[in-house]
Parts: sequence; C-alpha cells; structure tokens
Amino acid sequence: MNILGIHGGFTINQHDPAAALICDGKLVACVEEERLFRIKTARGILPIESIRAVLKEAGLRIQDIDLVATPGETYGDIVERISAYFLHHFGYAPPVRPVNHQSAHLASAFFPSGFNRALCLSYDAHGDGLSGAYGTGNDQGVDLKGVLPRDNSLGLFYATMTSFLGFMPGEDEYKIMGLAPYGDDPVDLSFFARPADDGYFVDHSYVRQNPPPSSVFEQFYNEALTNKIGAARHKGEEITQHHRNIAAGIQKALETCATSLVTHLLKVTGEENLCLAGGVALNCSANNVINKLPDIKNLYVQPAASDRGLALGCALHAAHQEGENIQPIEHVFYGPSFDESAITRALELTGFSAEKVADPAVAGAELLSEGCIIGWYQGRSEFGPRALGHRSILADPSRDNMKDEINSRVKFREEFRPFAPSVLEERASEIFVMDKPSPFMTIAFDVRDGWGEKLPAITHVNNTARVQTVSRDIDPLYHSLISEFDKRTGIPLVLNTSFNIKGQPIVETPLEALSTFAGTGLDALIMGSYLVRKSGTPRA
Repeated sequence: MNILGIHGGFTINQHDPAAALICDGKLVACVEEERLFRIKTARGILPIESIRAVLKEAGLRIQDIDLVATPGETYGDIVERISAYFLHHFGYAPPVRPVNHQSAHLASAFFPSGFNRALCLSYDAHGDGLSGAYGTGNDQGVDLKGVLPRDNSLGLFYATMTSFLGFMPGEDEYKIMGLAPYGDDPVDLSFFARPADDGYFVDHSYVRQNPPPSSVFEQFYNEALTNKIGAARHKGEEITQHHRNIAAGIQKALETCATSLVTHLLKVTGEENLCLAGGVALNCSANNVINKLPDIKNLYVQPAASDRGLALGCALHAAHQEGENIQPIEHVFYGPSFDESAITRALELTGFSAEKVADPAVAGAELLSEGCIIGWYQGRSEFGPRALGHRSILADPSRDNMKDEINSRVKFREEFRPFAPSVLEERASEIFVMDKPSPFMTIAFDVRDGWGEKLPAITHVNNTARVQTVSRDIDPLYHSLISEFDKRTGIPLVLNTSFNIKGQPIVETPLEALSTFAGTGLDALIMGSYLVRKSGTPRA
C-alpha cells in the first residue's frame, strides 16, 4: 500500500504541517511544509507543497495513494474537509482516515525505535482534547493504557512561562531551555507545576482563561501569575538575572514533573525501554535527566517529536493498522534531494564562482581547521528541527570565540544559546558521559572532565552538550569530514548548527543555501562537490 500521512492546519493555532509517504511499509519521503513554504512553523497552512514533494520523491501520482491518514480524530468534519482539500488542490481525493493526535505521536516514537517492547509516552500542550497519552509498545503495536487530560498539561505550563518571558510560545521553548543554566537561584514554580503520586499536577489557574489566547501572539499568562512572580518580560527587553532565575525555575519544574511521571509509568507498566514524543520530548535537558533514571535501560526520542512528526506518526499508525511490515527507520534523511545539475544551475543563476573539489570531506576539514565557518549542503535534507549534517553550518568547536562569532555574524541570534557537537560515533564515549549512540541530537549529555575546556564552543554553561553521534555506515560522507578534521586537530567532532538564520526555516534548495551564504558571515559553502569561497577565505 501507498500510505500518505499528513498534518496541517485549518486554523492559525495549528502548526508545523508536513507530509510523509510510506510505500509497502517503507518510509520513502518525509518533509515539513516550512522548508518549502519558507515561513517558520507555517501556522494555519495545509501541507500542499509537502505532499507534492513526497510524491515527486517516490515517482507517484496522487491517484496512486491508497490511504491518507491525518490527525483530528475528535473533529467531526475532518474527513469531509480533507477530502475537499485534496479535490481542490490535486483533483483527486484518496480515502481519508483520522488518527488521534496522541496516538500518532506514540506511533512515531515506537515504530522507529527498534525496541521489541517499550513504555511509550506522548506529552505536549494539547491535541485532540488531550495533553498526552501513554501505552506499551510490542510486536502487536502500541497498546494505549491511559491519557493525560488537557487541563493538566506540562506543555501548556512551559508555553505559558515562555510567553511570560517574552518569547513565542509553541516555538521558542528551546530558548528557555538554553537560558535556564544561567540562573543561579531558580524561582520556585511548584505552585504552578509540581510532582504528584500519579505523575504531576499543573494548576491551570495561572493560564489565561478569559478570554483564552486564540493565537500564540497573545499572552498565555494571567494576572495571578504576575502577582506571584512579578511583571512579565516584554519582547526586546533586556534579559535580567531575575529572568534567568525564572528560566531556571521553569526548567527545574519541568524536569521534576517529567521524571515523576516517567518513574510512575515505568512502575505501572513494568517496562524498561522508553519512547518519547510530543513537544515536551524535544527538551533535551529534561531528557538528560530522564535518561539517568535507574529503571531505564534504553531511551528513544522521536527526532521530530513535536507536531512536525504527526504526519509520520499518522502514516506509521495507518500502516500498522493495515498489516504492513514496517521497515526500520535508521535516519532522518528523507527530504527532497537536488543533484549536481541543480547546484550548477543555482551557481550560474546567482553568478557565484565555484571550484569542484575531489573530496568534499577533505576540503571541508581543511577549512574548518583554518578557523573558517562553513555551510555544508549534502544529499537529502533532514526531517525534523535539527540539522544533522546535510543542511548544516559547521565550525571548529575548540576555538574560544567561535560560539560568539557564529551567534553574532552568522545566525544573528541570542548570545546565550548553545551549539551542538557532531561526534564520531565510535569516539563519543571518550568525550561525553554516554554509552550508546545518540544520532538525533535529542538528549543532552554531560561533558567529561577535561574536555569542556578543550571544547568551549559546544560545552554549555552547565557542562552539557546536545550530542549527535555520526555513524560511518549511515552517513559516510559526514563521518569522513569529521574524521579528516580529527586527523588535523586531534578533535573527533565538529560544531554543528542548522543552516539558517534566526527566524527562518533551515535551507532546502541550493538557491536558499547560496542566499544564506551571501547574507551572512559564512566563510565558505560546500554543496555536493562544489566549493564557494568568499574573498580572503583560505584555500582548501
């Protein structure tokens, strides 16, 4: 069967639309609409371009699709509306099957995990009237065991506090996570979110109710919260130590609630493997704490854990229902691809001169070892919020000023935000406190003694790093680049951040890569086997 999973929005609050295509149990293509529509989170947008992109990758027509799976089980008119949408945009409507939002998250976490058995947990702000769900995964699929009600939402707690600190809820929560370690006296937020015998309790009386926010551009907090901890920060205002301490309190509250919930569910189910999805699961600092729980043997976090992964989850859920033999999903490189001819056309159109290099990995390693910041554009794009070596900006992690250089002249973003390392899988345990691969940058790990000083550009102020392990078998070119850099510097990892600037989606096409290269302080760009350098950049 050809099963198309989609997620999109008919209202402004629905975000992160995407499409995923599974053919005979194998994931063929998966891409987010924001990469193609070029508006971050693409709120209220249906995945029109994503659907076209995955069909193109598979060489299929819409008439070849046997089933469309979409979230929205609790919406009575969802089948009618999705069918009309397909007829309007594509001239044909395949059969449509609604999937519960939280069930889609659970499927997206369990089926790619590779575990035979696991506790599966989804937690987010809300979806289909719930803030989460949990069950046990086995060879029969995911057996739903319980749900988390909408009025007890960890995701909404974190979003409300994100709004309170002047950031965009539903989008900027990772900024709170990055700011939190700078707090030296965490503000006690247990009045808002605290552990409980059955997991946790969130007091929604601190969330604005009258009227409730109809979009993320309105405040989520209310007067009761400001009466407790003082005035909210407005966007653009200076970040004070008080704000840092609030961020620390937010993160502490989340971690204590999440670990309480996971500990409770592990006891209830008797499982020792854990699969996570939902927006809260993207909090890699909380995942670091969860990963250290003594009752957990293995942890898998869906790389596109937030609503970005719902299209994939819907497709996997439907494929399992149809009895398809779901094939392993070992990486996230399922986006569109652009061959050498597309790259040369983009170079000709923009007037950039480029040289063809015999080995992009060697050329990249040479530039990095000289202190250059480079764009790295290779193969099919990554699905999910993290750049994992196909649409990345790379740099030397050992240079003291590199973090500030990239934040100020390349990414144009807040100075407190950390960068992540991509490390050779076989060398990761030498540098980080970890004993298993972590290929998706979803878990923070402690940096081993002595290495933090050597790697200041990727070691956060709390001595952790959001690690991506790179496998020679899965991504040989990226592995080769890091290996070549290691030969020159004795450092088996590179600084890796997404190929975009603040507020923009990750680049998708060669033209977008060249545009970002031209408009930032990047020193060089390697696309396929083509190297583009700016004046004064050392020769590779």
